[in-house]
Amino acid sequence: MSILKPIIEIVVSSILIVFCAASANANLIVNGGFEDNSTGSALGGGGGWKYYDSNDVLGWDGSNLELWGTLGIDSYEGDYHAELNSHGQNSGAWTISQTFNTIAGQSYDLFFAYSARLSSGNGSIESFSVRVDGLYYELDDHVVGNWNTYSDSFIADGNTATLTFSSIDQQRWTYGNFLDDVRISKVPEPSSLTLLALGFLGLGAVRKRMK
Repeated sequence: MSILKPIIEIVVSSILIVFCAASANANLIVNGGFEDNSTGSALGGGGGWKYYDSNDVLGWDGSNLELWGTLGIDSYEGDYHAELNSHGQNSGAWTISQTFNTIAGQSYDLFFAYSARLSSGNGSIESFSVRVDGLYYELDDHVVGNWNTYSDSFIADGNTATLTFSSIDQQRWTYGNFLDDVRISKVPEPSSLTLLALGFLGLGAVRKRMK
């Protein structure tokens, strides 16, 4: 028991450290992959896509939102992705957003995948902006048939933050700007990373003792 007890303590501590680190990296965005389709009825659409009031799409607010599942356009992850420039009437830029809880002064990582639907078809130049707590960026480098990814970090201004995607110069068109796998996670503190490393070292020590 004198040898087994410290081994058990190391294992338990290591598991707790790994669990806490994983929790810190949990996605703060609800339905970021658009897999949990809609809580309401579709407003219309074709065989491979449907469009909804975005308030009826779990986690999201704003303009109408198209959800795509087939038609030969593979999602970045899962079975579905969203089109920002949705079908339906809209008097301004197509915009969707989601508000989530934050800690003021805490750093967060943002990640998402994006692709073009028709690129420069019919004179359209697909482009959109992303905005969240001091972070603003415009993207126009996406192409048809390929998924690009975007990642950056920001510091929270308060207890909540709002992530917003908006089309640019797309008021005339109802196509473009695919989005998928939207994620925001808390950046682990250096102390947490140190504890995580110590946890893995502890697991290594256990393996050596067990041999």
